[in-house]
Amino acid sequence: MTREHLTPLVVKCRGCGNENVFNQPYAYHAGFADQGFLYDDAGHLTLVWSCFDPAFEALVGQKNPWALGPDDRRRLEDALLPAPSGQSWRFSNPPRCLKCSQAIGDPMGSNVMYLIYDGSVVTDDGTGKRTLREHLRS
Repeated sequence: MTREHLTPLVVKCRGCGNENVFNQPYAYHAGFADQGFLYDDAGHLTLVWSCFDPAFEALVGQKNPWALGPDDRRRLEDALLPAPSGQSWRFSNPPRCLKCSQAIGDPMGSNVMYLIYDGSVVTDDGTGKRTLREHLRS
């Protein structure tokens, strides 16, 4: 079954009642997929990468992204290029409602489940053609 034929995930905002629709069948589990993720400052874009991406390991070593300490988190955040929105990717950013911007989930620092917004950056797409390096400052 292709991604286009999946039943979309709907996350209802507790603040405004907006039904945020995601082109994924459920919230993905970063631990099961060996991935890391961050949201941009607006909470409307997601960056996803592999725990085994060489660029990630060069920055913080062989560690799980959701278990990084403050220094490693800061090192990764500082190394990342801005999101397509022009904003920063941060461990403290939660996913947000597309209508009212209230949090509709938790940031990676306190959660391993993530949502992928349209226009997000997914470097761990299974093809091996994209890497985190493309999204790091030189």
